[in-house]
Amino acid sequence: MGVFNRASYSASHGAISARQLVIDEDSEINKNNQGTPPSSSTSSTEAPLKRLVVRDLPFHQSSNSLRVRHQMSKEYSKKAKGRHSAGGLGFFHWYIEDWFHVLLRLRTVVSVSAFTVVWTAFLLIFAGVYVMVDRINPDQACGLGEPGYPIKFYGAFAFSLETTTTVGYGLPNGVNGFFDACPELQVAIYFQMLISMFLNAFLLSFFFARLSRCEARASQVLFSDKAIINREMLPNGITRYMLSARVYDADSMYPTVEAHCRFYAVKHRDMHVKDNSGVRFPLKLEPMRVAKPNDDWGELLYTSIPSIATHHIDYYSPLSPPSKQKLGPEDGRLSRDSGFVMDPCGLSLREGDSYTGGQDGLRCVVCGETYGTVANLIQHIRYYQHSEKHDNYPIVGSHLELDVDAIFKKKDRDEPTNGKSKRPDASNETRIDIDKPPKPWYDEYRNYLIKANIEVLCVVEAIDPITSGTFQALQSYTIDDICFDKEFAPCVIADRLPDKESSNFWGRLACAWLTRRVFVGRSAVGRSIKIDLDSFHDVVEVGEGCS
Repeated sequence: MGVFNRASYSASHGAISARQLVIDEDSEINKNNQGTPPSSSTSSTEAPLKRLVVRDLPFHQSSNSLRVRHQMSKEYSKKAKGRHSAGGLGFFHWYIEDWFHVLLRLRTVVSVSAFTVVWTAFLLIFAGVYVMVDRINPDQACGLGEPGYPIKFYGAFAFSLETTTTVGYGLPNGVNGFFDACPELQVAIYFQMLISMFLNAFLLSFFFARLSRCEARASQVLFSDKAIINREMLPNGITRYMLSARVYDADSMYPTVEAHCRFYAVKHRDMHVKDNSGVRFPLKLEPMRVAKPNDDWGELLYTSIPSIATHHIDYYSPLSPPSKQKLGPEDGRLSRDSGFVMDPCGLSLREGDSYTGGQDGLRCVVCGETYGTVANLIQHIRYYQHSEKHDNYPIVGSHLELDVDAIFKKKDRDEPTNGKSKRPDASNETRIDIDKPPKPWYDEYRNYLIKANIEVLCVVEAIDPITSGTFQALQSYTIDDICFDKEFAPCVIADRLPDKESSNFWGRLACAWLTRRVFVGRSAVGRSIKIDLDSFHDVVEVGEGCS
């Protein structure tokens, strides 16, 4: 059985309950623990993956477009129109209500062409109005055509254009007047000027909003082509697993304001199998806590220098395999079903906060005291066991009935080096059997990413310092874009000016000064470092790159 099996389609709702997901995941764990191989007939490893965020730009980047569209049946649309007063909606109701932003989304060529057509139609309509007005009383000299000869359409169009643009070429028949004898013409001119005034104001605001938008600024935020998943051993003997991605703003001379990063996990599972085209899936965009930069501080990044954003794959992480979550926190040191692990109540928590006193995730089943780490909980139990034994407490209902060795699993602890964490050494691993070598530590994570069809979304939001507009950059990582047990390659190089003895020294110096100082406004002469974009996307072995 795969991690996820498609439930039967319900005619009333056509949905799969979230409870079914949990049951299938638990049954998967139990069968694997009993040695029963999962069935390949419904395995989601065969399910294709269609990204929500497509990498359609050079350098493995995304244009920030989500592959999402809407669907609404005709029956529901009719019901919505019938109860419009009660809040019913038609399919295009959302777009009509927010028409201004819909127009802003159009391409500039399309919007300019559309407004040109509308403006020209506006001139033609009032040209026809002027022809009609002048023909009401053709013998009256209204200033458009000569008495007895009403104005032609071409002349009326020129008068309409002159009125709209307020050029002031004069009247078609060469006289100047205020149309005292033609009140109909005054009314027509009034409404054309009124509509023209609102139209000019709209066009000014539209083009200003269109040209000053910050969406295109996101194209200068670069994400690494690969995300990496690696591990390290903490001084307390706990193994920590991490997912990392690298971010850099190519326009580093103009740093963004309050840039921050977020991660989300999308579990597609069997959604894109051909047989599941009509099934409603409970797709969730699960938030992933960011450890570096700390999301408690706003996940702030300084993107002018390549920065690494990190998510800890711990007990609460949506990237943690179900078998790991069943083992419990601290890499399986305390079982989830032991009664000592507190329910997160649907909150997105981190084990790292428990280690540093930010939150308590463990609870003593006897007295209810809460603790952040297993070590503190063990010390609490042993202390009270010693105290209760000395005071002759009854065993039942006290800490004396707790068997510490049976409840808590022992972990082999590496000795800390100067208080710094270190990665697990291969010499401390289980001895290798030549006939049956051990599986890599990341096999469990890789298999879960494949079976659950997980897509990791990395979102960077920042404010452009010139226009003060907020923009958002997106990147997508799937199993094809994730490297295990790797590090990012160094990509920063010391920058220096060419030697004065070189023949092109003064030419390059003048070119750099003119390019930056005259045209851009800032000079890059004498800069300190430069970023090698070729190495920005590279990954290397652990110990050779940026840890």
